[in-house]
Amino acid sequence: MLVYERLYHGSLDKLLFGRSDGRFMDWSKRLKVALGAARGLAFLHDEGPFQATYNEFSTLNIQIDKGFTAKLSGYGCVGFNTEEISNAPMSASNLSVETLEKGLLTPKRNVWSFGVMLLELITGRKNLDPNYSKEEHNIFSRSRPFLTDDSHLCLIMDSRIKGRFPTKAARIVADIILKCLRKDPSERPTMRDVVEALARVQEIMVPCRYPLQEPFFVLELGGSSVPSGPCNLITQLPLDTF
Repeated sequence: MLVYERLYHGSLDKLLFGRSDGRFMDWSKRLKVALGAARGLAFLHDEGPFQATYNEFSTLNIQIDKGFTAKLSGYGCVGFNTEEISNAPMSASNLSVETLEKGLLTPKRNVWSFGVMLLELITGRKNLDPNYSKEEHNIFSRSRPFLTDDSHLCLIMDSRIKGRFPTKAARIVADIILKCLRKDPSERPTMRDVVEALARVQEIMVPCRYPLQEPFFVLELGGSSVPSGPCNLITQLPLDTF
């Protein structure tokens, strides 16, 4: 029998899209979650005792504790060489282009999935949500014009954030998303690069009283080295601890 740590808020998927309706997730908390998840992936890819990755990484794999620290669950050991996944039981919602088209398993496919997750995190919209029309199905295709336009970036931000986010920070996060979702895997950043970029964003503070961005309307879309490590992973607990 395996026993796992149970975290206070459950999965990020539940917080963003479940019954909680994202009410606890202001800009600072979302950024903290993103940075914690990035640290976990960086550790799995390059810094742990063995290399591990995800067949499919999504908000379901990110567990949130009471202080909104993110920990990763459901990871496994998968070789980083070319590997066929044609028979693997996976959905297509967060899979990279090279995984869908060629069945390639590399660390950069997790970088793609992280970019999708980060876009879901700032927009409050689930990727490939069946409740939306075919034209609105792919969140990246719909969001791309706004991610590249500073004057319209605020229009895709989750309305539950209520405009309270620094413009400069949002611009950097949008750039991270665009880089993670590049079609060519070799042009995507490593997760270590993502950690360092998000750490810089976290230093840009939100004023306590007044919003920095208040959009006129909201579309219905819903470095220094920073240490990472196993603190951002959920590990099996020995039974004799209970």
